Amino acid sequence: MVTKTTVKTKCDVKDCKNSAEFAFETKGRQGRCFLCKECYEKLLDEGRKLRIPKSPQNAIKKQLDRRAEEQNYVEK
Repeated sequence: MVTKTTVKTKCDVKDCKNSAEFAFETKGRQGRCFLCKECYEKLLDEGRKLRIPKSPQNAIKKQLDRRAEEQNYVEK
């Protein structure tokens, strides 16, 4: 999805004049978005803040419930 770029270009983020190190494909006329390392790291940090981690207890409970359901299943 995000790749290192070999093209010498500037970062596409507003008011950023750094050289781009990463690029990703976009829809539309431009086709690619270029990011410098600093902007890429900021984007990752903001994404991590928005992502809510799932509790491991939920996954364990789900497996236990599935096993209990399988054990209680009676063929007719």
